[in-house]
Amino acid sequence: MLTLTKTEGVALYIQVREALREQIESGLLNPGERLPSEEELAAQFGVSRMTVRQGVSDLTDEGLLYRRRGIGTFVTQFHVERDHNRLTDFFETARAEGFKAEVRLLSREVIAAKLMIANELGLQENEPVVRIQSLRLAGNVPVTIYDEYVPYKLRPELLTEDLRSRAAWQILEESGLVIKRAVQVIEARGADEEIAVLLDIEEDSPILFKNRVIYAEDGSPVEVILCHNHGNMYAAKMILMR
Repeated sequence: MLTLTKTEGVALYIQVREALREQIESGLLNPGERLPSEEELAAQFGVSRMTVRQGVSDLTDEGLLYRRRGIGTFVTQFHVERDHNRLTDFFETARAEGFKAEVRLLSREVIAAKLMIANELGLQENEPVVRIQSLRLAGNVPVTIYDEYVPYKLRPELLTEDLRSRAAWQILEESGLVIKRAVQVIEARGADEEIAVLLDIEEDSPILFKNRVIYAEDGSPVEVILCHNHGNMYAAKMILMR
């Protein structure tokens, strides 16, 4: 049960807010868990519903809570915040944010490049590419389906190399290829049935889709990455300057 130790000189809504924050940060309120109703919280804390509403509103503004209309208020899921100002990998993000990262290989094969992939990689349609699909987890929770395409002629050894702790572009880099830049587009989508199953979400749930093309120093495209990111657990950080 949530309780409140009333502190003189500190507004009650702030005390409610910080008591709820402590419950969230300590794990007593779990990600995805529904908060008691305003009436229940008011009774537990011994304050008015308006006081509870103000405290909860502050935590919602911070992103620690989110509301579902007609259903209630919930604790926000852990977010993987990717820095999109530079080219980094999933494990660098894990070390920076302090979560356990895991990669599960779903498939690895040589396929004929479809038109979109061929165009992105500067290939002819149906030229062979290595396709690597993996599921990326943060703290045992699936957050990203990672779909990589590399020209087969560039690195056929990708069919056998260890990909549990690095992406294909990093293997290319280790083999002597100089990676210069990446161009990516991020858009909101609804999860189809296959994506929903892998990410353990409802079909049509919002996801962040990312199309990234990686270029070598000479300007040639060397990899296409298509990412389907869990909408409630993934955030993209960018710095905009003028």
